[in-house]
Amino acid sequence: MSLYKIISPKDYINLLKTSSTRVITVDASWHMPNTGRVGIKEYFEGPRLPNSIFFDIDDVKDDKSEFPHMLPTLSIFNEKLSNLGILPNDTLVVYDKLGNFSSPRAAWTLTTMGHLGDVYLLNNFKTYLELSKADKDTFKLDLNKIDKITFLPKSDYKIEKTHLKEQVLSFEDVKNLVDSGKINDYNFFDARALPRFLGTVPEPREGLQSGHIPGVQPLPFSTLLDSETKEFPSKEELKKNLLTSFKENGVIFDIKKPTLTMCGTGVTGCIIKTALEQSGLVKSSKLYDGSWTEWATIMDKEPKYITKKKEE
Repeated sequence: MSLYKIISPKDYINLLKTSSTRVITVDASWHMPNTGRVGIKEYFEGPRLPNSIFFDIDDVKDDKSEFPHMLPTLSIFNEKLSNLGILPNDTLVVYDKLGNFSSPRAAWTLTTMGHLGDVYLLNNFKTYLELSKADKDTFKLDLNKIDKITFLPKSDYKIEKTHLKEQVLSFEDVKNLVDSGKINDYNFFDARALPRFLGTVPEPREGLQSGHIPGVQPLPFSTLLDSETKEFPSKEELKKNLLTSFKENGVIFDIKKPTLTMCGTGVTGCIIKTALEQSGLVKSSKLYDGSWTEWATIMDKEPKYITKKKEE
């Protein structure tokens, strides 16, 4: 079961009116380095949801790691959320400008690191924008330019217990699975586009080898979301999309096996993780945080750990 919940724009508006705890809306927009777009810049310029703060996955991270937006230490997490003014029992509603791209990663980070209040994933900002066109008084937007990532005073945020053990795979965990052959005891899915998975196109990060981990199967995240709005569809539609993607990509899914996910840097892996859990096909799953960027960097000179062939 996912640690966070999906919420529609209409239910989000109702939550603002009825919640017994403070509701903080969180813009977690992030873009691939090769797009030329910058999430924090777009947050400052607007539009944004009213009273949003900005959660930067490239800032709330392990600052000792060479790999992008790896989960932070607990001390860093507490410090960064204190700087944002968040309190441990706040209800958080997370969104991103692309619809569902980086926001699942942010929601996963917040819950995995142990935030005590409810965390919701808005489904989604694009749909909210469309609703605002017809009813701007209900679905309000902030169009003002700003220069701060939070309007809240600094807090004393302190969490002591995380969900790391049940949510996260390390490089060593994955290597042990490959070396022992136990990787075949799992449904292990990679969210990257099929050409990247098969190594027929270069990785977006210059110099990074393409391909995939032996024993991992493709589950491109784009096949699971609405093609226009990037919404997560209903539970039944999600299940249908997953089964279709399995069939089209020659994936063997065993409902009895535990499930693991990954991607390029641990962002879109959270999309397929969310989809699998929301569909009911999977109760819970773990994410390989370092994902392909970590694996391909460390294993660059170890050809047996990188393949371009699809699993039979």
